[in-house]
Amino acid sequence: MSRSPETSRLTLAALAAALALAFSAGPAFAADADVIDLRGDAARSALAGYEATLKTAPADVQALKNAGIVLHQLARTDPKPETVERAEAYLKQARQLAPEDPEIAAWLGSTITMKALFETDPGRQTFHVKAGTRLLDGAVRAAPDNRIVRLTRAYNSLELPPFLGRTRYAVEDLGRYLQLCDGQPCKPADVSEAREKLALAERIVEQNR
Repeated sequence: MSRSPETSRLTLAALAAALALAFSAGPAFAADADVIDLRGDAARSALAGYEATLKTAPADVQALKNAGIVLHQLARTDPKPETVERAEAYLKQARQLAPEDPEIAAWLGSTITMKALFETDPGRQTFHVKAGTRLLDGAVRAAPDNRIVRLTRAYNSLELPPFLGRTRYAVEDLGRYLQLCDGQPCKPADVSEAREKLALAERIVEQNR
C-alpha cells in the first residue's frame, strides 16, 4: 500500500515511541540459558566475569560475544543509551575478530536497531533500523538453519512497527524455527512461545495488507 509523504513523516515520527514500547516488553530469546536467558543480578554478575576476562584477554571472542549478548538483554528490559552502546562496542569487536560468525552479526544487528530508541530525528531512527536489519538479513542468509539467528531476527522483526514491513520476516523465521525443532531438541516453552508469536505475526501481516 502506498503512503503519502505526509503520512510517511507521521509514521516515522512515531517510530521512537513504538520501538520503546516494543523493546521494553519484547519476548526473551530462546537459546543458551547460561548467557541469553540471564536477567537482573545474574546477568550483571556474568557480565562482570566476561569483562574481567577481557581485561587480561581483550581478543577473547567468546567473552566479547557473551558480554554483548548480556548487555543487549539488559537493555531490552531497561533501555539505556550507555547499555546499548556497550553492547554494540563488544559485538563490533567480536565481529572484527570472527567475521564469519552469523550469531554475532545477528546480535549486533539487533543491538543497532535499538539505537533508534534514543533518537528524536526520524532520519536517524530509520538509519539505525536499516543498518541493523541489513546485518540481521545477512546473518539469516549465511546461516538459514541456525535457530538463534532465526529467532533473533524473528523477534526483532516482530518488535519493529508494522509499517516498516518487517513482520513478514517474523513469519518466515518463526516458521523455519518450528520446522527445525521437529528434528532438533528445543525447549517446550520456547516452542510454545514461538507458536504464539507466529500466530501474532501472521495476524499483523494480514491486517497490514
